[in-house]
Formats: sequence, C-alpha cells, structure tokens
Amino acid sequence: MKTLFLTLLSVVVASLAHAGAEAWLQSGAITPEKITALKGEIGLSSEQEERMQAIVTATRAEGEALEKTVREGQKGLNEVLRNKASTADEAGAALTKLLEAEAPVKQLQLRTLIQLRDVLTPEQLKKVAQLSPGRVAKSEDIEAKVRQKAEKLRAALDSLGIKPTTAISERGAEIEGLMKSGDWKGADTALAKLEKDSHANELESAQEVDFSKYEPGNTDVEELRQRYAVVLEKGQQVVSLPLIWQFLRAKEAFEEAKANQDVEKVGRILTWVEGELAKL
Repeated sequence: MKTLFLTLLSVVVASLAHAGAEAWLQSGAITPEKITALKGEIGLSSEQEERMQAIVTATRAEGEALEKTVREGQKGLNEVLRNKASTADEAGAALTKLLEAEAPVKQLQLRTLIQLRDVLTPEQLKKVAQLSPGRVAKSEDIEAKVRQKAEKLRAALDSLGIKPTTAISERGAEIEGLMKSGDWKGADTALAKLEKDSHANELESAQEVDFSKYEPGNTDVEELRQRYAVVLEKGQQVVSLPLIWQFLRAKEAFEEAKANQDVEKVGRILTWVEGELAKL
C-alpha cells in the first residue's frame, strides 16, 4: 500500500510542495502519506485499499497527459528565457501557457486528495488527525523536499528538449525506486549527488564552443564515421547538463558541416567532443 501511494505522487506532475498545494496541507488535508503512515492504527480494510487503488489508477492515466503538457510549457518558457532577444510579451505569453497547463494539475491533485479522504470513515479521519502528527509531519517534510528537488532537476533536463542519457536515466530510476520504497533519506542523498554531478544550476551559463580552435584529426570519411559512432556511444554516459547542451550545439554544427561536405569542420567538432569525453 505504501508503494501504491508513493507511486501516485510521482505520477501527478507537480508535487504537493508547490504553491497552492501547501495551503491544502496546512489546512489539514489528508494526504496519501498520512494514510500510509497510520495504516495500521486506523484499521484500513482491504475494500478501502481496493477503492484507493482505483482512484490511483484513474489519477495515473489522467496525470500522465497533464504531465506532458506541463513539461512542454516549461520547456517553452525556458527557451524564451534563454533567448536574449525575446521580449517581455513573449516571456509573459510563455508563462501564461505554463500556468494554464498547471491549473488542471492542481485540480487533479485536489480532487484526488478529497477522493482518498472520502474513502475513510469519520472515525478513521479523526484518528488520522490525532495520531502521531509529529511523525507524519516529519515524513512529509522530507518527501516534499525530495520532490521539490526532483522537479527542479527534471525541469532543467526538460529544457534541453531531449531524452535523458543512459547514465541519467539509470540514476533517475535508482532515485525513483528509493522514493517508491519510502527511503526518502536515501533518495535525498542520491538526488543531491545527481544534482551536483549534473551541474544543473550552471545550465544557464553554458557557453558556445569555437570549434575552429581544434585540429580536425583524421578526416578520412570512414574514419569520421567510426569516430562519430564512438562519441555517440560514449555520450550516453554524460550526466552534466551544460555539457549535454554543448553537445547538442555540436551536433547541430556537425550536421551543417556534413551537409556542406566540410570534412575538416566535421573533424574539428569530433576532436572537441572526444576531448570532453576523455575528461569523464
């Protein structure tokens, strides 16, 4: 049952720590965490668990589509903010689009909380409000902290507009597993390490690369193909978001040079990428 509720919160896109939802918690809303923490004390029946499972399943289906829309809105806003030529009106329009996408998420969150609450009997609700408030509050604090960190990191990754590398996916899956198992302390530690290694806070300061400074190396066409295949494979081990952003710019320059049959430029780009991968 614990995994069930934690899965619910990971599927609904914005965590309950977001603005608006905090007020619900402060008002005494019955969250899945509270129900989970006090499951034994309140005597949750198998029938109640089944009803909650149905609520979770419905929320998951609806939440996935909403999550995609919010990610697209966040990506659009990030792109506008990164563009130094964008106007205040363009930024405002992008923000409005994001806020419009987030509104249904909050509706889903609130509806889900109320539906789960209504599965409990008045006696169970009273016990939830009375039993171990300190223990539940402490658990919710660290969960909110972890989810807030995870959401921030995911937003930074989404701004790149690509699928995460294999290395990021593997570490993300590990963190998600810790969250689902209820090991919030372990998840917090692993997330802090990923946050540090990804340099997510430095993404906005990523610089363009002048590839003309690098030697082209062997520009035989077959050799270039092999070099490209190698960097493509090794690139899946990259975790640094600023470096991934630079690799994306390198790929754009690579495709342009390839279209122009500029083998020297292709070689210079590959030389830079190879050098960066050798530092890992």
